[in-house]
Amino acid sequence: MTLPLIELVKHYDRPGPRYTGYPMPPVWQDNFPQEGAVTALAKANARPTEALSLYTHIPFCKRRCSYCGCNVVVSPQYAPVEAFLRALEAEVELWAKHLPDRRNAIQLHWGGGTPTYLKVPELQRAFRIITDRFHLLPGAEVAIEVDPTFLQPDQLPALRELGFNRVSFGVQDLDDHVQELITRGQTWDQTLATVKQARELGFGGVNLDLVYGLPGQTQDTFRRTLESTLELAPNRMAIYGFAYLPKMLPHQRTIPTETLPSPELRLDLLLMATEILESHGYVAVGMDHFARPDDELAKAVQDGRIIRNFMGYAVQAGSDCLGFGPSAISDVGDTYLQNEKILAKWEREVTNARFAIHKGHARSQDDQMRRWIIHRLMGTFQLRWAEVQERWGVGRDHFLDALAELEQEVPFGVLELKEEGIFITTLGQRFVRNLVFPFDAYLKRMAANTAFSRTV
Repeated sequence: MTLPLIELVKHYDRPGPRYTGYPMPPVWQDNFPQEGAVTALAKANARPTEALSLYTHIPFCKRRCSYCGCNVVVSPQYAPVEAFLRALEAEVELWAKHLPDRRNAIQLHWGGGTPTYLKVPELQRAFRIITDRFHLLPGAEVAIEVDPTFLQPDQLPALRELGFNRVSFGVQDLDDHVQELITRGQTWDQTLATVKQARELGFGGVNLDLVYGLPGQTQDTFRRTLESTLELAPNRMAIYGFAYLPKMLPHQRTIPTETLPSPELRLDLLLMATEILESHGYVAVGMDHFARPDDELAKAVQDGRIIRNFMGYAVQAGSDCLGFGPSAISDVGDTYLQNEKILAKWEREVTNARFAIHKGHARSQDDQMRRWIIHRLMGTFQLRWAEVQERWGVGRDHFLDALAELEQEVPFGVLELKEEGIFITTLGQRFVRNLVFPFDAYLKRMAANTAFSRTV
């Protein structure tokens, strides 16, 4: 008995984690001790043959977009960059000191903020700070997020020369009215010019990021945005749901609530985007990404190699991830560590040769297993009990409570429960965040006011 779409929306639309990791930060320990970080790094250093992933959070923006949920520092003046770079060098040196036997990296990603807020000399300096201490392996994915509205002509050439081979352009939406409501002001000409330049420079991967559920969006406007961006033939596209969290993000209160799409329209926008992208040959990757069938990410879905971490979906990633910069998250030695979010606090700690820990969590064996299961379902939309038994030494009977919860969802047509495993249907892929809730051992214990984005 598959319910009408509007009833499914009502059934599943509630706040919930995105599960870029597990467990998620709301259950992590505040004031996590420095000794915990040292212990985790010693454990990571004991795996010298395994590669690392590296993430750098560059927090600066010239203006605050009203929809943004990132940790940013709005700074029209360039002066704070020098202190940031000095602190970045101190932090990277601190990590390197504790990883004397493990310096090879297979993945480097710069996010923000707006990483291209930095001018070319500072981009080069930041890159050297990291790569002088951690060596990028041949074939490493070296990626950066770029806002076309403030991109200078010399920045992409400089990034390509440094070795960046993948670039993600934030587009969000191309409609003028939507752009006005989110205080962004990005034009089609800017988007077209930056993608064209990246192609000419030889970036192997050009990704475009869109957001559904933004104020002022309609099916017609979002369809035009999709059709326009597809003209650019991106290798990958991300279709993120707008996380409206005005209590946690006060700047979002400037958005008139009457301009926000209804939950039903939000889902219609996502379903329309999925239909259009798949009709153009793109393969659905997890819950919000799409890739051309010749892209390695699409191939990784087919053969079960897909990886999910705090940088999103990936084909290759290190077994441990180091996060540099304010609010950056590290995953080392089976331990999560999140940096101080406030720029001045982060700078003060790392320049005094201390880890700038905001909170952390040392994962148990049960955490490890549940994280693997959740990411398996979110990446491949299926879970086979034989694989769980082989990898973790437990089988179907270990998860009878979760299966009892999922049994209640079967009549809605979102998944199939078979003897060999769990199989999420095409319809269920739209609600995959909800369908992994039963495997989250912490979710029911969280405070009712924990701030999560809505799942639809």
